[in-house]
Amino acid sequence: MTLFRSPFRRPTRNVARAMVIWAAAVSCAGTAFAEPPLINGVFQGADEEFAWTIATSCSQVDCNGTVSSNQGWTSPMRLINGEWHFSITKPDGGLCADGSYVPTVIGVMIDPVSLGGVVTTSSDGECPGSTLTSRPFQLHQLG
Repeated sequence: MTLFRSPFRRPTRNVARAMVIWAAAVSCAGTAFAEPPLINGVFQGADEEFAWTIATSCSQVDCNGTVSSNQGWTSPMRLINGEWHFSITKPDGGLCADGSYVPTVIGVMIDPVSLGGVVTTSSDGECPGSTLTSRPFQLHQLG
């Protein structure tokens, strides 16, 4: 028969139980949903030829938005790999070597943090020898 009981035995067991509970809680916890940077407001490029009104939002599933131009077009936009993307088609935006006009697809990517982006234009292969061009741009928010 033991006359002396260690005062450290029960606390050690409780610490071990707490560690098991903590490890289970950490392993079962889901990843936190971080809200990606949204782009909302009226924006203009350095050349000041255009103004875009952009409205974006996110749900637990995806992020979407709309961009409208002062030049008369509107396009849906979507967040893909942390960048906002949208495209528009200009019906007569490409000029072929024979003088005919063809649709041009314009793709736009915007970094929501820096507001820098890239515009990529393609005549969609409708002209023989069609070209694909890309150029960077920088947005700034008005107001």
